[in-house]
Amino acid sequence: MKTASFSRFAPILVLALPSAAFAQDETSDSNDVSGYATIGIAAVPEYEGADDYQILPLVDGRVNFGERYVAIQGTTIRANVIAAEGIEFGPVASFTFGRDGDIANAAVADLGRIKDAYEVGAFAAKTFGLAGNDSLRLAVQGVHDVSDVHGGFVVTASATYAAPVGERLNLLFDLGASYASDDYAETYFAVTPAGAAASGLPQFAAKGGLKDVGAQVTASYRIGDNWGIAATAGYRRLLGDFADSPVVTSGGSADQLSGGVGVFFTF
Repeated sequence: MKTASFSRFAPILVLALPSAAFAQDETSDSNDVSGYATIGIAAVPEYEGADDYQILPLVDGRVNFGERYVAIQGTTIRANVIAAEGIEFGPVASFTFGRDGDIANAAVADLGRIKDAYEVGAFAAKTFGLAGNDSLRLAVQGVHDVSDVHGGFVVTASATYAAPVGERLNLLFDLGASYASDDYAETYFAVTPAGAAASGLPQFAAKGGLKDVGAQVTASYRIGDNWGIAATAGYRRLLGDFADSPVVTSGGSADQLSGGVGVFFTF
């Protein structure tokens, strides 16, 4: 495991610590401004499909304007423009890290550099109140590359169960799956004839489809009136050509783990 340079990653969120875990009063019935901010560290794979990990800064936050909000989670920024309680819809922008020569897997590095990609799209979500203060949030998000890096799209669906335990502890359980296009698969998981010659990996024509399924558990504990600590652990399993690619099978792993810990402040 290596430590990444702060200058490269400081502006970017790396690991999503779901917002509901940090601010138990995350929404308001009025137009008052509220929210939270989190700082910490995260451990994530060097690239999608890697078996080597890196330590990165973690920054997470959300500002509520009544039911509307702007949130930064992981490598995603989204804005809810709907004022109805329990319903969310709005634009989303995301960032996908590329690959460079500064990775542990020499063969994958020899495939050549992939630039960082920027994607935009939309999301929608519905939250259902359950027994007690528990809730279930169902969400779908779709983004398309606008930086001409992979030229494809990724659609993600998730279900998040929030379960407050007493007045200070909050637990969040998230299940999700994502679908990626052929262009996305070809960019990050294919091995071209030129790439095979340079890296020694076998040629591989990756096709799009169901990319991964995963789960994440987050726990937050409020220590003071306006601050506390939170930790998260996640697991994703790559599927289909995404798991069968030599980028993954040659020194990588279809099992993708991540984790993070941070201190949150609410306002």
